[in-house]
Amino acid sequence: MTPEELEMIRGAATDSEMFKQVFDQYKPMVLRVITAYYIRDYTRDDWLQEARIAMLKAISHYDGTAGSKFGPFYRMVLLSHIHSLLRKHLAQKRSADTNAMVMANPGAILPPSFASGQRIEDNLVLRSQLGEYVAQLSPLERRGLQMVLENSDAATRRAYRRAIERSKLKLTQYFSAQMN
Repeated sequence: MTPEELEMIRGAATDSEMFKQVFDQYKPMVLRVITAYYIRDYTRDDWLQEARIAMLKAISHYDGTAGSKFGPFYRMVLLSHIHSLLRKHLAQKRSADTNAMVMANPGAILPPSFASGQRIEDNLVLRSQLGEYVAQLSPLERRGLQMVLENSDAATRRAYRRAIERSKLKLTQYFSAQMN
């Protein structure tokens, strides 16, 4: 490693312009590495931000006096950082977060007390028992409910409209039975 390159890497720890230059120099390697990995809801910008964090770690720990090259060292730190992200993302205690679905309009199918946050303990119990409710739906009703939750345009088709109405009715009946 040349003294100029070593000085640039050391300067990148405190100078954002130098950091950008060093990152841009290694960006092709970063793009090759990150294409092999997938984390739900991570965009390319998220991956590049994680690569910048890994570069900051690599710059702060790099000692080029022994003649080692920065590129392989940075690649090793980046892979280690990605593996840590994957371990965190795949942790069993976070599995509910990775499998969660966002409801576009919960008030459309949930009773007002459930959607508004009243009676929090009851709501938590009901949420944990929703699997029972879904199990009693027909496949068509399940698909209709899924369309409502995803806010799908296909939910306007006649067959699904009826199935959606049936699933809403069953949901209301299920909540009424659970709350009594």
